[in-house]
Amino acid sequence: MAADKRPIVWSIAGSDSGGGAGIQADLATLSNLGCHGCSVITTLTAQSSVAVTLTEAVSEEMLLAQLNALLGDLPPKAIKIGLLANQAQLQQLCDWLARHLPDVPLVVDPVMVASCGDALSKSTATGAARLDYRPLAALSTVLTPNIHELALLSRSDIHDFSSWQDAATCLANELPCHLLAKGGDFEAGIARGLAEDLLLFKDLPHSSGLHQRQGFVLASPRQASSNNHGSGCTLSSAIAAFLAHDWILPDALILAKAYINGALAQSYRVGTGPGPLGRPGACLAAELMPVIWPLEDYPWANPAQVLGAPWLAAPTSADAVSAKGVGAKGVSAEGFKTLPHNLGIYPVVANVELLEALLKGGCRTIQLRLKQEVQPGSSAEQAIIRAIALGRQYQARVFINDHWKQAIAHGAFGVHLGQEDLSQASLEAIQGAGMALGLSSHGYFEALLALRHRPSYLALGHIFATKTKVMPSLPQGLARLGAYSETFGSLLPTVAIGGIDEHNLDAVKHTGVANVAVVRAITEAAEPVTAFRRLTQSWLGRAATIASGISYAQQNAGLSDRDFIRYGSQLLLPRVSEAGQLALRAKTVAIVGLGGLGHHLARSLAAAGVGRLILIDPDIVELGNLPRQLLYNEQDIDRLKVDVAKEKLGRDYPNCLIEIEPELFGPKSAELIREASLVLDASDNFLCRHNLNQACVMLGKELIAAAISADSGLLCHTAPWLTPEAGCYECLFPRDSTGSGRCRDMGVLGPAVQTLAAMQSLAAINTLLGERSTLGRLISLDCRTLSVREAALCADPACLCCQTHTEAELQTEAQFMTGRPELSREENCDAN
Repeated sequence: MAADKRPIVWSIAGSDSGGGAGIQADLATLSNLGCHGCSVITTLTAQSSVAVTLTEAVSEEMLLAQLNALLGDLPPKAIKIGLLANQAQLQQLCDWLARHLPDVPLVVDPVMVASCGDALSKSTATGAARLDYRPLAALSTVLTPNIHELALLSRSDIHDFSSWQDAATCLANELPCHLLAKGGDFEAGIARGLAEDLLLFKDLPHSSGLHQRQGFVLASPRQASSNNHGSGCTLSSAIAAFLAHDWILPDALILAKAYINGALAQSYRVGTGPGPLGRPGACLAAELMPVIWPLEDYPWANPAQVLGAPWLAAPTSADAVSAKGVGAKGVSAEGFKTLPHNLGIYPVVANVELLEALLKGGCRTIQLRLKQEVQPGSSAEQAIIRAIALGRQYQARVFINDHWKQAIAHGAFGVHLGQEDLSQASLEAIQGAGMALGLSSHGYFEALLALRHRPSYLALGHIFATKTKVMPSLPQGLARLGAYSETFGSLLPTVAIGGIDEHNLDAVKHTGVANVAVVRAITEAAEPVTAFRRLTQSWLGRAATIASGISYAQQNAGLSDRDFIRYGSQLLLPRVSEAGQLALRAKTVAIVGLGGLGHHLARSLAAAGVGRLILIDPDIVELGNLPRQLLYNEQDIDRLKVDVAKEKLGRDYPNCLIEIEPELFGPKSAELIREASLVLDASDNFLCRHNLNQACVMLGKELIAAAISADSGLLCHTAPWLTPEAGCYECLFPRDSTGSGRCRDMGVLGPAVQTLAAMQSLAAINTLLGERSTLGRLISLDCRTLSVREAALCADPACLCCQTHTEAELQTEAQFMTGRPELSREENCDAN
């Protein structure tokens, strides 16, 4: 049988007979966080939830016997040290660790006072409840004293924030290890509604130079629980667990703080005193993450500013609502320009010629990264000016990397900054210019620092090893990318970057990250535009995990027993199977028009297991709709079709997230279509179809359009960036050659509409499963003879929609985005 891969962590601590703290809390935490915990007991304690009645140190022989027994068979990846009985025991342990395990990460919780206030350790020399931890600190990674322990170790009187900070700084200067001075039991913090900790770093491997030897405050809203027995033990063992899982120290501290917040929320009482903490597993929810603030400008006098962090629950006071915002440098609470969650494939290029070629090829989010200095009038500045102009011409989001002054001067859409650039850039000036801001991050610590500024998107990297830039951080990998996406994906667009190419793109998709930035996969390709289109095709159908309501953990959990029963018939098809069913669950489909075609599409796709439907239609139910629109009945007359559809489909298919929009032409419908994996046109007039086709071409969305009039039905599937030879809907039906074609004018039978809708549903499901057999084809249905014909679509070289893009011809797409309809409500989407 294969050995378990979970890392081994030792807990060297005292035994709590009450089960809430000490070894007992440590082992429960380590197991809960995927580690195998081993114990070395230093002290036996007789304690309950209200008192410690006796402590007794183990003998030197027993301590050594436990250490030696574990060393040969169960060597640790990390060690947590808790209660030590006396100075002699501390020195004995220090000597043994220096000899046998000098390089193992060591988390030291200098336990000297129990939660109930009783002393637990004593110096044999003085009898006072204070030990000299300096010998052990030389081997330690981080020391985690609470307020009382910090006062003893620093020989300080701590009575306010200033004296607390002075004591922590004094102790940190004496010790060679990092210091986390816990403030959860600090009366001043309790009164403010915050749990605040001081974090003082020494030199940090694999971390930004900005954080070396710097101080920070970790702050969280206080959990409403008095059951906190063993909270210090739980925190320190959680830090050790995350270090054992190879998280760098700053990230291990953040994850441990989130774990404590989750554990306190699940705490419970079993005796008459404070009860133990729950064991919630890894806590990745954004609202459990602490706010990180540089110590030098922490707003001690304004707790509302901290509680206004964008990932915490909504502010509960007027002060929090009106606070200047959590960002530094004068950034207001509104943050930077908001972007849709799905930006797609995001190339990062180093020259404006390639940028222009990619924009012509359909790219709509791109970054110009110039590594050289940019002087006024230089060729580099001219490249930035040209890139910004091209962005306007193609209505694309062009970000300028680093050179924020030039970006502001020439009116760029946005700026991208790394962590190191934040200290030099004027975020207030960037925000004042109305620009979007993207920020880089390399782990939880940097991400939370970045989020204080409320950026437009958050870059997560580097995922794989990359040659484009020397990085102090290690590659993050797919598992961590999935964790970051789960934490931050609902807050703002997330962008994975670093070593991503067509070989690993599918694996990146399955982490739930909303977007990917690519560099060498495009810039070093023989045909960059073709490479971009291949990557886009691979990414197509990717519904943002958070947008679809499916978390990374849920997406990777497989199908439930109930799912296997519900979808059993289609699971038998080899092209579906479990993998295909999970793929359907991760998709988003936008349906425009909820008449005869659209309502059938919505029901069919929801029943098939598509995870999210976006339904767009401004129309109301009318009596004349009922013979062919079977979702509605007479009780629904005069109600919006989208409202009825959401109510009925939501009831019948609870696993499908249904979002509705009653306005076809407007920014919300445009943003929803941006998020779609696939767009289905079920509208009933040519102007609406042409506008939707134009939007899909500009947004890079596959479009399956169907229409029926009298006894003739047509279906076409277009994506001109994938099949340029086939063109788009406008190649088939130019704007100036189409008439009405509406079924209210030509007549139609209900079963004919349902037959064509079934064909459109099948085409959609096949496409979502990766089989694009209808792409580039025109299929016609004769409803009288029940015959079907097909032909290849052919691009029109003169098509101003998919073959050339001029400012004048982009006005249709701009109209779709900005909400200036050319049609009345009745004409907008008078669906089949």
